[in-house]
Amino acid sequence: MNVATWSAKIIERPDGLILRSDQTHLPDCNHVLRMLVKHREIRMLSRGAYARCSTIDELPPWGRFDLDARSVGSTRGRILAGYSAAAVHGLWRYQSVPGRHHIYRRSQGRRLTTGPRLTELHSRLLPEDTVMVDGLWCTSVDRTIADLVRVHGFGAGFVALCHALRLGLTSRENFGRFLGGEESSGDLRTLVNRATPAVESAMEAQFLAQSVFYGDFDLIPQYAVTVEDGTVYRVDFVVEGTIEGIELDGRGKYGSTDGEQHFSLEREKRRADAIRRAGVTTAHYSYHQVEKLHAYRATLARLGLPDRTDFPRIHID
Repeated sequence: MNVATWSAKIIERPDGLILRSDQTHLPDCNHVLRMLVKHREIRMLSRGAYARCSTIDELPPWGRFDLDARSVGSTRGRILAGYSAAAVHGLWRYQSVPGRHHIYRRSQGRRLTTGPRLTELHSRLLPEDTVMVDGLWCTSVDRTIADLVRVHGFGAGFVALCHALRLGLTSRENFGRFLGGEESSGDLRTLVNRATPAVESAMEAQFLAQSVFYGDFDLIPQYAVTVEDGTVYRVDFVVEGTIEGIELDGRGKYGSTDGEQHFSLEREKRRADAIRRAGVTTAHYSYHQVEKLHAYRATLARLGLPDRTDFPRIHID
């Protein structure tokens, strides 16, 4: 058989993974997989886990991390944790493309193989701390968020909790009960009290996390503005006690074609003009500006507050 024929016989999972354990119908499946790798039909992601090169090449970087997390979790004995578990649960991330995967062992058996991009966590897991999602073992939503705070800091846990609340995967009460005595620690207590399902994107949750963590100003998410014709628009944020609005422009917001972008930009201009006439002044920031704290510093300047010379780390890579 030629390469194309063998490629067509490969069993591919809905998420794009090709697992060696699924290819038992192939004679000498190891030889077939090696041949397909050699001819660049598939690419090895981790031991026993592959994906089609065309699938990988079409994914954005954050999509590749999600697929890679699933490949890491496909190895027997591993429990995905941290950002890797967040990828399986579909939770927002403060860092859109993390540099590492984190796992627990499912038992106290042989030590798992790790490396520069794979770290084993050693905290004690209770039975309720783990769940199976799409055939993969990972930490529960609550445990994932708590681990994100421990490993990556306040920002990671805050963004994930906002999304979990929005999706109904947990509640403040449930997360508080899960933390138990740990809720008395500063970051986790603030997380429980201030995370909100009102934010509509990871970028909004990231900017709100910065405001909560640094504490220079408070934000009202999804602020309703009624304009002159009675239409109600929602501004991503308004600084509490002011008329200073903040809009965060995500990827793809204005469409993919020239026509879509022209129509959307015209509509956005009319919307911005109406909001300004209603008394709210808005500033627009990109993902890069939020991530690098440029948007936060610009907001300090708009409010007449002194710039910070040093920011405590809200996120640990």
